[in-house]
Amino acid sequence: MKPEGSKVNYQELAERFYTLDTEVYEASGSELGKVFPGPKHISVKQILKDFEREDTEKLKDELILIGNMIKIIEENGGRYEELFIRYEHLCNDMMAVMEDDGFRDQISKDFTKDRHGLMYKTEKDHVVICIARETGAGGHEIGSRLAGRLGFSFYDDSVLDLMIDELDEKMPGIGGKDLHFIKQSHVIKEIAKAGDSVIVGRSCGHVLMTGGIPRLSVFIGAPYENRVRRKMLLNNQDRREAEEFIRKTDKRRKTSYDYYTGKKWGNPADFDICINSACYGIDGTVDLLERLVQYSLDKK
Repeated sequence: MKPEGSKVNYQELAERFYTLDTEVYEASGSELGKVFPGPKHISVKQILKDFEREDTEKLKDELILIGNMIKIIEENGGRYEELFIRYEHLCNDMMAVMEDDGFRDQISKDFTKDRHGLMYKTEKDHVVICIARETGAGGHEIGSRLAGRLGFSFYDDSVLDLMIDELDEKMPGIGGKDLHFIKQSHVIKEIAKAGDSVIVGRSCGHVLMTGGIPRLSVFIGAPYENRVRRKMLLNNQDRREAEEFIRKTDKRRKTSYDYYTGKKWGNPADFDICINSACYGIDGTVDLLERLVQYSLDKK
């Protein structure tokens, strides 16, 4: 982990580290003080020395201190979502340099108040079902039918985009896809607080996890051939067109999910249940999920 001769931009990492500390300190109103109290040029120089000396324990401790201050922002409102996303990105980039995925995972666990599954739902919480899916596995149709069966509100890409567009929110230094994700996260959390719902896509399970909101997280997949045939039928596409559509759509979903969560899209460990919709069909999968929701609530 040496600055000299490396493709890693240690200067940029050090400056991001310092800038995030300053902004988190200002937003939190914490009395703990800044992690880097000195002037920028001196603090950045010290961070670079820590990288050069491979003083990973010190760098980790400093990351944890900044994370603790962000928790204060969450309790007090403010710029929590924006700063949390930047914190996650910084952790991911620094842990990649340190080659320490274990510590990155530990930060994620320590930082979030995960209440996985509906059995953690309290009286004030609503029932929220988050559906992630492979293209062509029928996740959208399953979510829509399940919402109708349960009498829940249903939110998909089109509805979420309309709600996001209504947010007139600007954040200094944040734009493009990052700002869109921050707005999207805000909308998803507000949906979860508003009533019982089924939400499809948009990393909604991870977003609610970061807010400590209980939910049932579902991943719906199917064998590749089944997905291709389904898209050929529904979209009136030939095989080549269907395969290209599946490839591009799944790649887009994976890229976005991996980038904003620091996890791997489709990892079974991140879901309460993974279902092969080809085994049960659309209606059978809806039946299964309906029974699972009822079982989870009955076990409370």
